[in-house]
Amino acid sequence: MLDINRIRDQFPITRQRFEVTGAPEPRPLIYMDHGASTHPPRAVLETYKDFLEKSYANVHRGHHYLSEMATNRFEDVTEDILRFIGGEGERNTVILCGNTTQALDLGAHVMAGRPGPTLVSLMEHHSNDLPHRARGPVLHFGVHDDGTLDYDDLETKLREHEVKAVAVTGASNVSGYLPDIHRIARLAHDHGARIIVDGAQLLAHAPIDVRSDDDPGHIDFFAGAGHKAYAPFGSSFLFGPRDLLDEAPPYIPSGGTVVYVTEDEAYYKRSPDRHQGGTPNIAGAVAFAAALRFLEHVGMDEVRSHELVLVERAMDGLKKLEGVRVLGHPSPAKRIGAVALEIEGVPHELAATILNREAAIAVRNGCFCAHPYLHRLLRLENTAELRQRLVAGEDVDLPGAVRPSFGIFNTEDEVDEMVRMIGVIRDRAWKGDYGEIAGAAACKEL
Repeated sequence: MLDINRIRDQFPITRQRFEVTGAPEPRPLIYMDHGASTHPPRAVLETYKDFLEKSYANVHRGHHYLSEMATNRFEDVTEDILRFIGGEGERNTVILCGNTTQALDLGAHVMAGRPGPTLVSLMEHHSNDLPHRARGPVLHFGVHDDGTLDYDDLETKLREHEVKAVAVTGASNVSGYLPDIHRIARLAHDHGARIIVDGAQLLAHAPIDVRSDDDPGHIDFFAGAGHKAYAPFGSSFLFGPRDLLDEAPPYIPSGGTVVYVTEDEAYYKRSPDRHQGGTPNIAGAVAFAAALRFLEHVGMDEVRSHELVLVERAMDGLKKLEGVRVLGHPSPAKRIGAVALEIEGVPHELAATILNREAAIAVRNGCFCAHPYLHRLLRLENTAELRQRLVAGEDVDLPGAVRPSFGIFNTEDEVDEMVRMIGVIRDRAWKGDYGEIAGAAACKEL
């Protein structure tokens, strides 16, 4: 079980205070936007600062002390990532990138030259959908009304089409839903396809094991980033099969990917260097590895158990509020700590603003870059008028939801305060005047 006070002491952000409407003094920040951005603990901050002060140099280029030190630290990052996700390093490798979007785009690039469509779930963040659309045919497999994956539809489309890859999230950034990625991998492999997992939301919230290549349920490609794993320094990775990565043309056909260039030919390195052009974000990668070691020290089983307590508490409280609907599957055990919700009659922009200004509760609102999935959860059956207005260049208030998302330093008391404030908003009992927020003028009229 987590020692929550000790954990909170590791994060300087938890000591932030802000002015709130109607309060005599600043209120402590309640940060519930971990699904968008996480904050580094002291150990990660100190690692980043120490590396820049004492060890920074370019890697794989020099034969002086600092270059050798930096190269060793940079190469150790791969070992930390492989250990954290349970990956084999002999037949696979890790490509370091700038963010999850770039890592997933690299995965789509690697698979682009292979025949057949990519099968993409309808719950995906755009970063695990649009890159595949840009490189070839894409088919989508469905979701049920409760936001869970339709495995029957997946299996049918695998059987009916010669699919080259299945792209699926490890955990939904909207509902927090946890697909069974190993079940999906087995289905994909049974039909000769690979699996590409967007692990951005999963990485810091539950134990991960991509499994041995000899396991039918192993994960072929897995992407994650420090941005959502307590190391927001612009570093990410794509784990993938070495043979496929070596066969693909270089992702960035210049810079550090080449061994030798003549007037009419270029000889490229093998992976991972093959796809890492130019000077990488060395310090960011070192900090990312420090964050993974921090999470390992805490224990991912303990992280998962703590988060489950928070989700259960939130969902129990919210379901007692008539007029408030939590989106997605009703079981907390089937989701990480993302609890997207809608409040009847209150625009999501207004609700998020009130939570911020009247309780210093930081949440995300909007469509969360997964529009088809959110539309299904919001039960929007016809978006033709919305599309017409967008095509016409009009400013449109897009449909959306409010999403509190929990992390390692959130507490049960913070969850209770969030639920209380949702009740205040439901009752139209907020204190401030928010006429500049979309829909605010009409909302407070009962």
